[in-house]
Amino acid sequence: MIENELTFLVKELPKNIEKYPKKIIKQGYFSDFPSPLRIRSEDAEIFTLTKKEKIKEGDCSRHNETTIKIKEEEFEILWPLCKKSLEKERFYYPVGDLTAEVDIFSGDLQGFNMVEVEFPDEKTRESFTPPDWFGTDITQKKWAANSVLSEMTYQEVLLLIKKEGLY
Repeated sequence: MIENELTFLVKELPKNIEKYPKKIIKQGYFSDFPSPLRIRSEDAEIFTLTKKEKIKEGDCSRHNETTIKIKEEEFEILWPLCKKSLEKERFYYPVGDLTAEVDIFSGDLQGFNMVEVEFPDEKTRESFTPPDWFGTDITQKKWAANSVLSEMTYQEVLLLIKKEGLY
Protein backbone atom coordinates (compact mmCIF):
# COMPACT_ATOMS: atom_id res chain seq x y z
CA MET A 1 0.00 0.00 0.00
CA ILE A 2 1.23 3.49 -0.81
CA GLU A 3 0.98 5.87 2.13
CA ASN A 4 0.51 9.51 1.07
CA GLU A 5 0.25 11.77 4.10
CA LEU A 6 1.03 15.13 5.62
CA THR A 7 2.03 15.60 9.27
CA PHE A 8 1.45 18.69 11.38
CA LEU A 9 2.05 19.95 14.87
CA VAL A 10 -1.14 20.61 16.84
CA LYS A 11 -1.83 24.21 17.92
CA GLU A 12 -4.66 23.08 20.17
CA LEU A 13 -6.69 19.92 20.40
CA PRO A 14 -10.28 20.21 19.19
CA LYS A 15 -12.53 20.76 22.23
CA ASN A 16 -14.72 17.75 21.46
CA ILE A 17 -12.02 15.27 20.49
CA GLU A 18 -13.03 12.79 23.22
CA LYS A 19 -16.32 12.20 21.34
CA TYR A 20 -14.52 10.63 18.38
CA PRO A 21 -13.22 7.09 17.90
CA LYS A 22 -9.78 6.37 19.32
CA LYS A 23 -7.28 3.57 19.68
CA ILE A 24 -4.53 2.99 22.21
CA ILE A 25 -1.42 2.27 20.17
CA LYS A 26 1.77 0.65 21.39
CA GLN A 27 4.51 0.26 18.80
CA GLY A 28 8.09 -0.91 18.82
CA TYR A 29 10.87 -0.75 16.25
CA PHE A 30 13.49 -3.25 15.14
CA SER A 31 15.17 -0.96 12.60
CA ASP A 32 15.60 2.75 12.03
CA PHE A 33 14.47 5.55 9.76
CA PRO A 34 14.18 5.73 6.74
CA SER A 35 12.95 2.11 6.43
CA PRO A 36 11.68 1.09 9.86
CA LEU A 37 10.35 -2.34 10.70
CA ARG A 38 7.78 -2.11 13.49
CA ILE A 39 5.24 -4.07 15.45
CA ARG A 40 2.05 -2.48 16.69
CA SER A 41 -0.73 -3.27 19.09
CA GLU A 42 -4.04 -1.42 18.66
CA ASP A 43 -6.27 -1.57 21.73
CA ALA A 44 -4.47 -4.83 22.62
CA GLU A 45 -6.75 -6.50 20.04
CA ILE A 46 -5.09 -5.99 16.65
CA PHE A 47 -1.43 -6.85 16.19
CA THR A 48 0.63 -6.04 13.10
CA LEU A 49 4.12 -6.14 11.67
CA THR A 50 4.87 -3.30 9.22
CA LYS A 51 7.77 -2.40 6.95
CA LYS A 52 7.85 1.18 5.64
CA GLU A 53 10.08 2.19 2.74
CA LYS A 54 10.55 5.66 1.28
CA ILE A 55 9.45 5.92 -2.32
CA LYS A 56 11.57 8.95 -3.21
CA GLU A 57 14.73 10.11 -1.48
CA GLY A 58 14.13 13.37 0.38
CA ASP A 59 10.33 12.94 0.54
CA CYS A 60 9.05 11.84 3.95
CA SER A 61 5.38 12.07 2.90
CA ARG A 62 5.12 8.97 0.73
CA HIS A 63 6.02 5.44 1.68
CA ASN A 64 5.44 1.96 0.46
CA GLU A 65 3.94 0.25 3.49
CA THR A 66 3.64 -3.52 3.83
CA THR A 67 1.62 -4.74 6.81
CA ILE A 68 0.74 -8.24 7.97
CA LYS A 69 -1.41 -9.24 10.89
CA ILE A 70 0.29 -11.24 13.60
CA LYS A 71 -1.07 -13.09 16.61
CA GLU A 72 -0.97 -11.63 20.10
CA GLU A 73 1.45 -14.40 21.11
CA GLU A 74 3.80 -13.39 18.28
CA PHE A 75 3.58 -9.75 19.35
CA GLU A 76 4.45 -10.73 22.95
CA ILE A 77 7.47 -12.73 21.77
CA LEU A 78 8.70 -9.94 19.50
CA TRP A 79 8.09 -6.99 21.83
CA PRO A 80 11.18 -7.52 24.04
CA LEU A 81 13.34 -7.58 20.88
CA CYS A 82 12.40 -4.02 19.93
CA LYS A 83 15.22 -1.46 20.04
CA LYS A 84 12.82 1.35 20.93
CA SER A 85 9.10 1.98 21.42
CA LEU A 86 6.36 4.51 22.05
CA GLU A 87 2.73 4.67 23.15
CA LYS A 88 -0.05 7.02 22.14
CA GLU A 89 -3.77 7.56 21.89
CA ARG A 90 -4.89 8.08 18.29
CA PHE A 91 -8.16 9.90 17.72
CA TYR A 92 -9.90 9.76 14.34
CA TYR A 93 -11.28 13.25 13.79
CA PRO A 94 -13.22 14.30 10.67
CA VAL A 95 -11.76 17.07 8.51
CA GLY A 96 -14.17 17.51 5.62
CA ASP A 97 -14.21 14.24 3.66
CA LEU A 98 -10.89 13.18 5.21
CA THR A 99 -9.88 11.89 8.62
CA ALA A 100 -7.25 13.52 10.80
CA GLU A 101 -5.33 11.03 12.93
CA VAL A 102 -4.56 12.98 16.09
CA ASP A 103 -1.76 11.39 18.13
CA ILE A 104 -1.53 12.23 21.83
CA PHE A 105 1.69 10.68 23.09
CA SER A 106 2.31 9.24 26.54
CA GLY A 107 5.41 8.04 28.39
CA ASP A 108 8.60 9.95 27.54
CA LEU A 109 6.72 11.94 24.88
CA GLN A 110 3.80 12.98 27.13
CA GLY A 111 2.87 16.55 26.24
CA PHE A 112 3.58 16.15 22.53
CA ASN A 113 0.72 15.94 20.03
CA MET A 114 0.72 15.76 16.26
CA VAL A 115 -1.77 15.11 13.50
CA GLU A 116 -1.52 13.21 10.21
CA VAL A 117 -3.86 13.22 7.25
CA GLU A 118 -3.69 10.50 4.59
CA PHE A 119 -4.80 11.33 1.08
CA PRO A 120 -6.39 9.05 -1.53
CA ASP A 121 -4.75 10.96 -4.42
CA GLU A 122 -2.57 13.93 -5.35
CA LYS A 123 -5.48 16.19 -6.30
CA THR A 124 -7.02 15.83 -2.83
CA ARG A 125 -3.65 16.44 -1.19
CA GLU A 126 -2.90 19.54 -3.26
CA SER A 127 -6.31 21.07 -2.50
CA PHE A 128 -6.13 20.37 1.25
CA THR A 129 -6.37 23.37 3.55
CA PRO A 130 -5.48 22.52 7.17
CA PRO A 131 -8.03 23.64 9.78
CA ASP A 132 -7.07 26.38 12.24
CA TRP A 133 -6.26 23.93 15.04
CA PHE A 134 -3.45 22.39 12.95
CA GLY A 135 0.01 23.79 13.55
CA THR A 136 3.09 23.89 11.33
CA ASP A 137 3.57 21.26 8.62
CA ILE A 138 6.39 18.97 9.83
CA THR A 139 6.02 16.30 7.14
CA GLN A 140 9.59 16.63 5.88
CA LYS A 141 11.20 16.77 9.33
CA LYS A 142 13.07 13.52 9.93
CA TRP A 143 12.42 13.77 13.68
CA ALA A 144 8.63 13.72 13.05
CA ALA A 145 8.75 10.04 12.04
CA ASN A 146 7.46 7.83 14.86
CA SER A 147 10.54 5.63 14.48
CA VAL A 148 12.70 8.66 15.37
CA LEU A 149 10.31 10.06 18.00
CA SER A 150 10.47 6.70 19.78
CA GLU A 151 14.04 7.56 20.82
CA MET A 152 13.21 11.03 22.11
CA THR A 153 11.62 12.73 25.10
CA TYR A 154 9.06 15.52 24.98
CA GLN A 155 11.73 17.98 26.16
CA GLU A 156 14.02 16.99 23.26
CA VAL A 157 11.18 17.43 20.76
CA LEU A 158 10.28 20.79 22.28
CA LEU A 159 13.90 21.96 21.94
CA LEU A 160 13.89 20.99 18.23
CA ILE A 161 10.59 22.77 17.65
CA LYS A 162 11.89 25.94 19.31
CA LYS A 163 15.29 25.72 17.59
CA GLU A 164 13.61 25.41 14.20
CA GLY A 165 11.12 28.20 15.00
CA LEU A 166 8.10 26.00 14.37
CA TYR A 167 5.84 27.46 17.07
